[in-house]
Amino acid sequence: MAKILLIEDDNLLQALYKGKLTDEGFEVTAASDGKTGLNLIKSQRFDLILLDIILPGGLNGFDILEYLKKDQNLSQIPVIVMTNLESEDKVARDIGAADYFIKANVSLKEIVDRIKNVLKGK
Repeated sequence: MAKILLIEDDNLLQALYKGKLTDEGFEVTAASDGKTGLNLIKSQRFDLILLDIILPGGLNGFDILEYLKKDQNLSQIPVIVMTNLESEDKVARDIGAADYFIKANVSLKEIVDRIKNVLKGK
């Protein structure tokens, strides 16, 4: 099954997402800050990145998304952006996010469905 990088600083949400995705058969690697997430992106191959916007560690989700889209080898990895701020939707899509959701508005099942849909269209 697909290999997913989950970059989420909220430990509870990270555990929930990782548990559900693992149960669905995905291989999930998690990072709790932007710097660690970017280092994982540079050192491993992922089929999809699930990316929070507000992150500690000096790099936010927009920084990571911009880095990915500028790198020829990484720009084809689909990124699903997740946040709690509605105002970031347009910015995320303009930078190249494949999908976007507000964490409080979606169920774990919806997240899995969105991931599967993005991977089908890859």
